[in-house]
Order: sequence, then C-alpha cells, then structure tokens
Amino acid sequence: MKCSKLFFVAILSSVFFVSCVKDDIPTYPSLGNYENGFFVLNEGNATKGSVSFVKNGLTSVNNNIFEAENAGDNIGGYAQSIFFDGEKAYIISNGSNKITVVNRYTFKLITKITTGFNVPRFGTVINGRAYVTNLGDYADLTDDFITVIKLSNNTIEAPIPLATIGERIVAINNKLYVSNGSFGSGNSLTIVNPDTRTIIKTLLFGNSPNSMVENNGNLYVLCSNYTNNSELVKINLTTDEIASTTPFASSLVNAQNLNIENNTIYFTQDSTIFSDPMNSATISETPLFVAPQVVTLYGFTVKNNVVYIADAKDYVSAGKVYIYSSTGTLSSDITVGVSPNGFYFN
Repeated sequence: MKCSKLFFVAILSSVFFVSCVKDDIPTYPSLGNYENGFFVLNEGNATKGSVSFVKNGLTSVNNNIFEAENAGDNIGGYAQSIFFDGEKAYIISNGSNKITVVNRYTFKLITKITTGFNVPRFGTVINGRAYVTNLGDYADLTDDFITVIKLSNNTIEAPIPLATIGERIVAINNKLYVSNGSFGSGNSLTIVNPDTRTIIKTLLFGNSPNSMVENNGNLYVLCSNYTNNSELVKINLTTDEIASTTPFASSLVNAQNLNIENNTIYFTQDSTIFSDPMNSATISETPLFVAPQVVTLYGFTVKNNVVYIADAKDYVSAGKVYIYSSTGTLSSDITVGVSPNGFYFN
C-alpha cells in the first residue's frame, strides 16, 4: 500500500514538472513572412527591379516579394541597394530616383520618398536621419551630393555637396565615411560631420575605392581600377588617418567586393575568389577557389563561413545565386530576378 502511494505521488510530480517546463518555454509571435533569411536585391531594368527572399536553411525561395505583398506595385527601376533602420527597410532605386520604405519583416509598403534624388546609390542612418549618396550626371564627377532625410516625417532637408564622386557610405562614430570612386574613376574618401554637414577631411588613395568594411576600430578600403595594381588601405578610425596601404600583385588588377570575417579578408576578381589573413604584409595571388558556374559576378558576400555570389548572367534573363562553402564546394544554386546585385540578411 505504501509503495502504491509513493508511485502515485511520483507520477503526479513528473506530470507537474513536465507541465511547468512546457509553460516556462517562451514563445514569440512571428514578425512576418520575411524574418530568418536573406533578401536578394535584383537590379532589374530602367522601369522595374525586384526583391527575392530566401529562408534560412534554403527551405523556401520567394521572388517578387514586394509585388506579392503590395497588390502589383513595384519598387522602380535599377534597384541599387537597401539599408535598414529598426523594422524598416529602405530600397533605393536609382532608375526611378526614389526610395521605397517597407516593413522589413512583412514587406508591406510604408511610404515612398520621391524627391531630393539624382541617381541615388547607397544610404545609412545616424540619429534619426538617413544620408543617401547621389551620383548625379555620369559625365560630371563633381556634382555628386548627399540627400538628408529626416526619418520621423520623411522630409528632405538641405543636401550636403561633395564636389566629387559620392558612392558607398557608412556611419561610424557619428561621422559619415563616403567613398569617392565609381567604375574605376575617383581616388579618395570624404569624411563628413553630419551635425554641421561639413567635410572634415579627405583622404587620397592610389586607386579608385570600390568597397569598404569596418573592423576592430579600423576602416578597410579596397581600391582598384582597370589598369593599376589594386591596394588595401587601412584607416585608423580614431585619428582618421591612413595607417597602412597593402599593394596587390600585378595579376590582381581590378579587385572588387571586399568582405571581412573571422580575421580574414575576402575579395573577388571576375569569378575568382581570394582570401588572406588580416594584416598580411602581402596579398596572395593564389585563389581560394574559382566559381566556374558564374557568368557575371555582380554581388558577393561572406557570412558564417558561407560564400554568396550573385550572378547577373546577361543582365536580361533571370539571375542566379550560388552558395559555396569557404573551400569552394557548391552547395546550392537559386534562380532569382534580373541582375541580382546584393545580399541583405534579416
């Protein structure tokens, strides 16, 4: 009889324990259909670009998600880049001179900003304002400027003239760092005070800056053109001075797409991928791997030791995303929109 009672009490205790454990596990509502994955921005043509979404684990792929969520509307032509601010995503389309603002998790339209641009390129956010570079007239390398947007009401404020090429832009330590290079032209970087909207300093390089990454208190800028040796410039973000310049071998002309992960730098030359340890005295000419499937490498990033390549093919038909291990093993290829040019992780 005593044993039976103890057995009964043990059973009740285990049920109670399991129930409590289940109740203590927190559950979170989904933020939307487009969390836990990455966006692929497809440049498209002069009238229409698009966005694709790939779920983590490659469990699903959805193309044209903006149109699907917004009754056939579209983001405009030549979609260039995306930047985020909290739950909002800002999609820059320079063929239509506008920014489409959506909820980054539902991709429902919030608003469109259609004034104050002249071929907008890239954007960033500091203290409630967005700063967007504008290329202006392709034939005029001195008419570029930064559009300033007050994000609380999306009003356009006075622009910041650059008097040189305005391309990539990052916000670091309440300053704006703007690369002054495009398609091999330009050879400098402008540092801007966003509060006074004045230029603090301009740093000169030997080549045209095409990509840049902040890492451990330094800004690394990859510079190249179609004829000279490429170079990696390290900028000390405390002093805003050039700390070092590492030249590449003559075989690595026009190196592009700088990425940094786990103290390793990655870059591309055509469809060949290279990597080197950070702070290497020289840059190896030996490739990490070659991507033979890629026709036109148009977008590139490395995340969690996975290499993502966007292939624009012929710029007219559907593009491809190829996903490789860090040793060059192809794990997946995904059909996306026309001219995929970038990856944005959600």
